[in-house]
Amino acid sequence: MWNPSIFSKSNLVLNRHLTRLKGESATFYVHYWGAKSRHKGNTPHSHSFFEICYVLHGEGTYVHDGVTYPLEAGTLYCSKPGGRHHIRSELGMQLLFVALEPVQGSCSPAFNREFAKLCLHPHLFLTHAELSPPVLLWQTLLLQAADYDKWDKESVGLVAYSLLVSCVSYFHQYSLSGGGTEQEELSPDRKATFQQMMEYIHAHLQEKMKLQDVAKSVHLSERQLSRLLAEELGQSFPSAVRTERMKRAAYLLGCTDVPLKQIAEDTGFENVQYFTQVFTREMGIPPNHFRKECLSHESVDRHIHHYLRQVATRHQKK
Repeated sequence: MWNPSIFSKSNLVLNRHLTRLKGESATFYVHYWGAKSRHKGNTPHSHSFFEICYVLHGEGTYVHDGVTYPLEAGTLYCSKPGGRHHIRSELGMQLLFVALEPVQGSCSPAFNREFAKLCLHPHLFLTHAELSPPVLLWQTLLLQAADYDKWDKESVGLVAYSLLVSCVSYFHQYSLSGGGTEQEELSPDRKATFQQMMEYIHAHLQEKMKLQDVAKSVHLSERQLSRLLAEELGQSFPSAVRTERMKRAAYLLGCTDVPLKQIAEDTGFENVQYFTQVFTREMGIPPNHFRKECLSHESVDRHIHHYLRQVATRHQKK
């Protein structure tokens, strides 16, 4: 059993400093890092991103698209976008998890091809992974993050990046049996530009963003960028940024124990009071109540998705 204080300290550091990881072959946007000491489960839900989980201690069950798997210490698995899944544990499990998505436009063609093949496999579920590279890296990352003052940011970031890349390689090596059909080649220019734009927004959520700065980063005029947002998201630039800030805040509130003050700073608000005011207006519930609601119902994803759908709908252009 791991000391819960390590989880708490590492959650703070990882969710503040390691939301965008870039290396030679890939770039990842991390929605949230998490570590729970006694996770008893959740209700059926789905994500728009990938969530990799590892069971440190305890046992339970994992249901993914109607297939039930037994969970035990040493189990490493990944929930893919769109797949409905949930977990159950009578006594609770020590569970590590990270929610991520590769930024395709910033990844190498070789990595994108490998990742595309991996996505063709219906279920990514591996047992007895205690001594696998991803798990050893994950444990190293927890220890480094919990004692962050003794480590430089670059060192911790390299471990985190290596962890994500090794997860892709490990799942690819042990989950795939035989080939499978090739996925379509990389996205057209429009999709790549949109992904680069969202990457810029995610990377600058702590700052005051201007339309002209985002447009410049993706080599578009302000008018072209506004039109792209309207066509792809149905939102104006300010609305899109506000929605992403609420999304980031909601995941940090629902999936971590990061304090409100840090969440406010990490999502671009000057102080907790202003953050609370905006969050309450946008989500229809104060952040403290939102966090308590997620904890009490043990259905974090359902609550988050319910509220975020309301925010997105409210900001869509008529």
